[in-house]
Amino acid sequence: MNDPLQQIVPALQVNYRFRELKVMRRQPMTISTERGRKKIRIWDDEPLLKRHISWRRQLSGGRFFVDRMYATQSGRLFVPVGRFFLTCHDAPRVPASLSGNEAIWADVCAALITGIRDAADDPQRSVLEQADRTFSEADRAGLLSGEEGVLARKSYPTVRKRAELADRLRSAYRKSGRRVILPEDVSLRKSKALLGTVFIELGQSRPVPGCRAFARFFLEWMKEGGTDSIGRLFSHLKKMNVPDRETSDLIRAEWYEPDEWFRFLENLAHLPNETSERKAVESFETARDRKNRLIRLFDTFFRPSGTITESG
Repeated sequence: MNDPLQQIVPALQVNYRFRELKVMRRQPMTISTERGRKKIRIWDDEPLLKRHISWRRQLSGGRFFVDRMYATQSGRLFVPVGRFFLTCHDAPRVPASLSGNEAIWADVCAALITGIRDAADDPQRSVLEQADRTFSEADRAGLLSGEEGVLARKSYPTVRKRAELADRLRSAYRKSGRRVILPEDVSLRKSKALLGTVFIELGQSRPVPGCRAFARFFLEWMKEGGTDSIGRLFSHLKKMNVPDRETSDLIRAEWYEPDEWFRFLENLAHLPNETSERKAVESFETARDRKNRLIRLFDTFFRPSGTITESG
């Protein structure tokens, strides 16, 4: 079978006029050129590719960089090679810092929240039903005895309450049309630093509801940057009137979902020794407490809908 690089490398050289080109890594494909490191994305879905092009255009012009697609010598943003399409992007390596860049990150979040909106598949599911089913299965398996099992059992009433809140928040927006979407493989924390600002990558995945990515990013920020730093981020966002009520409620729903409890019960079945048990308990309690602190902080800036104020 022919090596795909035998087609890809000449196509890149001809269309982007690279005089020097060396493949540094095949997956994801990274090349070294006389114009610096570049990331090459290989697409097999032309409609999705064109959707990504539209998103990048919508986000251009801000104080941050997007992994734009370089134009070819003929002005196209992609290169057809057989049944595939190639796009060429910058590939900076230095991670973007959080603390000290709160204002720029607020611009990034605001642009993504207000600029990329569309319909996206959002399968209906009940977190409360998942919690009840998981508890029953753990009980039948004898996992709710012992110190760790007792902790999981005692947490169950609060878990049910949080699951119910997550379901209620999401159900309020089931019929919503255009909502925040992001490519499925986006990780804002993996953004890079470039020329004194932030460089975000939109990847090449299908669109999914984006509030999970924001909820995860804010949790990562809380863990790495601390309360003061993420408070400054929220303060900047509040001045920009972002996020809107629907988005803020759906971000809350992600935090209310007791995924740390689900992981804890899953781990109970595979704990080999006391050290692992202590680590599992510590991991569960740390994740739960961090969520609670973040919900309370978030609520001081963005008031929740109705009477949804529980963060216990």
